[in-house]
Amino acid sequence: MSDEKLDEKTSEKQGQKLEQEEEEDKFEKYRKAGRAAREVREIARKIVQPGTPIIEICERIESELLKRDVELSFPCNVSLNNVAAHYTSPPDDKTIINESDIVKIDFGTHVDGYIADNAFTVGFIPEYDKLIEASEKALEIAIEMIKPGVETSLIGKKIEETIKEYGFRPIKDLSGHLLDQYILHSSKIIPNISVPYGTKIEEGEVYALETFATTGSGSVTEAPYAYIYSLMPIRAPLRFKGARQVLSLVQREYKTLPFAERWLAKKVSKARLKLAIKELMEKGLLRAYNVLSDRKGSKVSQAERTLIVQEDGCEVTT
Repeated sequence: MSDEKLDEKTSEKQGQKLEQEEEEDKFEKYRKAGRAAREVREIARKIVQPGTPIIEICERIESELLKRDVELSFPCNVSLNNVAAHYTSPPDDKTIINESDIVKIDFGTHVDGYIADNAFTVGFIPEYDKLIEASEKALEIAIEMIKPGVETSLIGKKIEETIKEYGFRPIKDLSGHLLDQYILHSSKIIPNISVPYGTKIEEGEVYALETFATTGSGSVTEAPYAYIYSLMPIRAPLRFKGARQVLSLVQREYKTLPFAERWLAKKVSKARLKLAIKELMEKGLLRAYNVLSDRKGSKVSQAERTLIVQEDGCEVTT
């Protein structure tokens, strides 16, 4: 074999080795983010108590995560009763947890953009036990199904069947989602219901698998308000200096990941922040995550874990 061909073969092997090392480094970052989320989940269970302000829960959980050498992949969500997702405290939130509330806690971390996303539900009265168990059992069964080649539609079918066996409905508008670097909701979903189409799970993919059970309609509607935003990948001229400052701050600190209005309120005056968000929304530079709720009077539970798809199953990182 010529020296030239030997050099090509050596170079190819070195390239493959480097690729493998980079891939393993990526998964280690997913695991580190997951460990932090798992540890804080146990702390969070203890601090979610009647009489506690929601803003205190959000900030305590976020603070505990940041102590663990990870970053926040989105603001801590604390969603009560019929609210299914996207509620984080606005600045100066006065809402307090009541004993009659069913509480969803959803939070995430990342290491260099490699994300862990997880959620659990707390109820203080026995009548919520079955509803909480429904979403948890559906999640457990779905995790057992995860492996390369499985159709996402089959997982959705099993989630729906499990939740209905408990006497509740799955929420059809919400789903598990593929994770990518700095992308919380990537190109694939794992539905909560049976659908006539799907895609195959592939080895090496990372998913946030989440299940929702409800006493309501099984569908959510958007509230006319939002306290969480993320940056859109477009450019537009901005008239207001404060809007340019907020845009620069978001680009630097949060990139494409969701952030809370509450976080910015600690760095920008409230009046300036309101005007900045208004202009950024009008120019299409921000996406708003409106609060999502099932019908009034209904109750919703949620369970979520992050997992890495492996050759013969999956590794739950959270």
